[in-house]
Parts: sequence; structure tokens; C-alpha cells
Amino acid sequence: MNIINKTDLKTDQLRQLIKEVAKRELVDLKDATFTIVHRRGGRNGIAGYAYYGLPARVTLKIPKDFTIDKVELAYVIAHELCHTQGLRHKQMKNAIYSRRYANKHNIDWKQHYLWANDFPIEREAVKVIAPIPKDIIIQQKRDKCKRVMLKWENKVERSQNNYLKWRRKFMYYQAKLEKANLALDN
Repeated sequence: MNIINKTDLKTDQLRQLIKEVAKRELVDLKDATFTIVHRRGGRNGIAGYAYYGLPARVTLKIPKDFTIDKVELAYVIAHELCHTQGLRHKQMKNAIYSRRYANKHNIDWKQHYLWANDFPIEREAVKVIAPIPKDIIIQQKRDKCKRVMLKWENKVERSQNNYLKWRRKFMYYQAKLEKANLALDN
């Protein structure tokens, strides 16, 4: 199983939870790829999407500034794993994987995934990056300007050389044409 974690959550802990959900749902994670990203737009709640069929390719969207509801996360993982098994929403409507069905029939889907609360899901420690001194930033910008100037100086020189080369060719053929016209006039 491959996990591409683009969040500040600890990857090894997410892997443990995903493996446990797959084990309980009897899903083989061979060649599976999970991508975990932050939700955009400040939305709350955990969402996801998966491609139908195998190998499993699942994307989980987790709010950035939000306490992770592990039960909901386990539910979303199970729901998306159903998609990788080829199930569509219509086929899940009479199962625990559909919140609408569970809520309509007073089934507490949260009870089914309550075990997920035992799994730790923590955020990585925030790395503090020391600010770069202003004089170094200015020096870096100057160095970049110098590199770009040299690049354009080379282009100008090549351009001038190409112009001179084609001008010489033009003059050569112009002289040949004039010589040919003189020969025809005589």
C-alpha cells in the first residue's frame, strides 16, 4: 500500500487506521494508493473519492484546522474502499456505508466504527523556519538578475550573428541576381 500524505497528519498512524478498516471490511490493499490532502475552502468534515475497480486509488480530504473525528474518518475510508470494490452509491444504499440509509432506519453507523477512537491520529510538529536576513534575500535576487542578464546577452549576441549571416547571404544572392539581369540585358 502506498500513502501520499500531503497533510500535517502522521503518515504511519494513518496507515495503521487504513489497514485496520481494510481488515475489518475484508478488502485487500495490495497495490492500493491513498492520497490524503487538506480540504480547500475551510470546509468541515471529512470527504473522499475513489476510482471504481482495482488497484484501489483513494483520495481522502481532511479539514486543515479541525480536530479529526476518527470514527468519521474510518467510515469515509470504508465507504471509499467499497467504491474500489466496484460498488456505486445505488448499491450501497441498503448498507452501513450509506449515512442516508443508516439515518433513515435509525442505524447508528458511528457505533460500527467506534473502535477507530482507539487509534492515535496526531499532527506532525510544526517546523519553525528561521527568517532569511534581508541582505541575503537581496543578494539572491541580484544573483538571479545577473544570471538572466547573461542569458539574454548570449541571446542578443547569437541574434546579431544570425542577422549578419543572413544579411551576407542576402547580399550574395542580390549580387548574383543583379549579375544575371545584366547578362540578360546584353
